[in-house]
Amino acid sequence: MEFIHDVILQKNNFIYWYISLIAIASFTVLTGIANFFWLKKLPKNKLLNTKDLISILIPARNEEDIIESTIRSILNQNYQNFELIILNDNSTDQTKNIVEKLSVTNPQIRLVDGAKLPEGWLGKNWACHQLSKQSKGKYILFIDADTQIDKNTLSDALSIIKQDNIDLLSLVPNRDTILIADNAMKKIISWFIVCWLPMKLALSLNAPFLSATFGQFMLFKKSSFNSIGGFESIKDNPVDDFQLGRNIKRNKLRWILYDGAKRISTRTYKTNKEFISGYSKNIFPAVGYSISVFVSIFLILLSFVLFSTIPMILYLIGMEQSTEFIILSITLLILLILSWTIVTIRFNYSMITPFSFPILISLILLLAARSFTDNMFYSSTWKDRKYKTSKKKLKF
Repeated sequence: MEFIHDVILQKNNFIYWYISLIAIASFTVLTGIANFFWLKKLPKNKLLNTKDLISILIPARNEEDIIESTIRSILNQNYQNFELIILNDNSTDQTKNIVEKLSVTNPQIRLVDGAKLPEGWLGKNWACHQLSKQSKGKYILFIDADTQIDKNTLSDALSIIKQDNIDLLSLVPNRDTILIADNAMKKIISWFIVCWLPMKLALSLNAPFLSATFGQFMLFKKSSFNSIGGFESIKDNPVDDFQLGRNIKRNKLRWILYDGAKRISTRTYKTNKEFISGYSKNIFPAVGYSISVFVSIFLILLSFVLFSTIPMILYLIGMEQSTEFIILSITLLILLILSWTIVTIRFNYSMITPFSFPILISLILLLAARSFTDNMFYSSTWKDRKYKTSKKKLKF
């Protein structure tokens, strides 16, 4: 108790921590302002004179309610030199029948039955690995089974990847949410992308963690994909998209991210149970299974909520008398509202979003805590498959 009182609860320690939080919050504002201009929308381009084959690869497991609309959005592309390979990943619904029916009248579609899941592989990674081995294109595009794309997306993305000699092009999708919590997470993800990822540095530096890749749209040069080991190199990693992007950066290849919210749309979780399971599976692995990184980010976010609100609440009820703490708290609050305002304007969110950030951050903290405990001590279940984190992956 003496240690807590003399070391942790000293006034100066709180002031130093406030200054650190204000510095981090200032970083989110400056990054947000820079990314407001640098996170560009996928440009519309006049297609280069090319007939390069693109292999569009979709893993599908029990997607009967969405797979047909996804396929039709691909067939409607204005760039038609592609093969569409769909892997039926041991579906127990009508997914396979729907794809077979569409393939009768559309020869570009090829259906592949997934092989048995080998030990040490995660289901989606194994499915995508099989798809990559079936592909014949110079470029390969991985798309989730619940993602629909605008008719010009393929041609515009191919133009960019050829013009700028890009190895991996990814798009931030629009998330079609039906759950209140998932709609909140949509805003949180936007905040992390816009206000925490310095895009200009990410494009110029070979720092793997300065990248974000979205599995709803990953267009690779096939040679580059193979050179980083493809899905075999990340066979047991649940955040396959982020890890592939990091591997591209790690190998000093070219990665780029565009805002694709107006180009592609992905259907998100249908039930709260799916929502919790999905994020519990992914959040801790997204920081590379590093306990120290996870705890650091967790404490910063928790402090953002507590230190920007509690001193003022205590002041209003007559319990807080320190002017220094009130000034620091107001400064931190203003900076956080500013960073969330940048995201709100950038993505046309409701104007109450900046003022609801304590609730939004609290949600990610709850999901992060669940993800940490699940990955450390329990197993996760996703699409009727159980996943258990190997203790060998944990880093301190």
